[in-house]
This record gives sequence, structure tokens and C-alpha cells, in this order.
Amino acid sequence: MNIYLIRHGEAEHNVDKSVMAHTHDSQHRLTELGLKQALVTAKYLKTIVTPKTVLYCSPYLRTMQTAQAIYSQLPEGVPFFENPLIREWELGNLYDFTNRPPEKKTEFKAAGQFYFRFQNGESLADVYLRATMFMHSVVERARRQQRYDNIVVVSHAAFIHMLLTYLMNWPIEDLKNFKPVENASVIKINEVDGDYQYEKIFVPVVN
Repeated sequence: MNIYLIRHGEAEHNVDKSVMAHTHDSQHRLTELGLKQALVTAKYLKTIVTPKTVLYCSPYLRTMQTAQAIYSQLPEGVPFFENPLIREWELGNLYDFTNRPPEKKTEFKAAGQFYFRFQNGESLADVYLRATMFMHSVVERARRQQRYDNIVVVSHAAFIHMLLTYLMNWPIEDLKNFKPVENASVIKINEVDGDYQYEKIFVPVVN
């Protein structure tokens, strides 16, 4: 069974982080470019997946918009589910990147990127836990049922990083070396001789 991890297309906060200070992260929409990226990726996926596919999506607006574009290109009858386990890393109800008090910077330095928990939000360790829960409660169940050849997961960069960290057994000290996950890019994961392998197979190019 193949797992395809897809990050949402370009969203409002990717262009202007100041919107996070007054609009909850779940409500950030795709930009015009992001919508085009989603459609390009959707057309690519159409060429590689079979009707035995299931689509899971974070409930955030930008991921829903991306997933709907993808779903429009998938074979008729493919199941489409929202799942809050695969939502974005929560940095708090609202987060102002221009207002980071010195004491919070001290806390971040002391705890490190993986363990620091944002006020009213999560640490990356929390996101890692959600990634393991999704694998065990959703992906492994689908594997046992043998109903699908492909699982398409439309999510966010932090969740994708944490899921890969779990599957590949990467040390958390390697977080600083993570490569970026481009908007609407596709990462393919499969299992070979009991071990997971991954490859970035598509990055949309929009003129």
C-alpha cells in the first residue's frame, strides 16, 4: 500500500505571517497561486492512483481547498474523510510573530524546538504523538482491511515532518536539518522488506 503525503497549496499566512495575529490558523485560505498549485497536483495524482484509493484531509480551510481540488480528479467513489489528527501544529489560538517576549525566547532556548510548547498550543512532540496515532488508528487499520492500494493524506509541513520522523526513526536532534516541504508537493511512502522508504515525487510548477 502506498501513502501519498501532500502539503496544502500556498496559503495567506505563507505570504503574510501577520494574519496569524488576528485570524485563527484553521481559517487561512489558499492564495490564487495556491489554488493553481492544488489543481496541478490533482492532475498529477490522477495519473498515478487507482480507484482503490482513500483520501484523508486536515479540517483546516487551506487543506480542505487543496483536498477538494484533488478529489475532483480522483476516480468516482473514492472515500473522502476529514481527520483532525493530521491538522497543523498549533501555535496557540492566535500567534503574533512580531511580539515574542524575552522570557518565551528563553523558554524556547531551554526546551529546544521539539519540546517547547506554545501557550494554548502544542509542542512538536505533541504533533509527533498525533502522527503515531494516525498511523496506528487509520493507516494500519486500512492495511489490515486490504481495501485500498493508496492512502492520500492532505496535511501540513509540520505534521508531514513528524510522520516521517516516526516512520524513518530519525533522531529529534536532526530537526534543524529537515528539508522544506513545498506547497502542494507529493511525498510517496511505501514499505520494502519491513522498512519504510520515502521519496518526494512531485513539486508543482505554476507559471
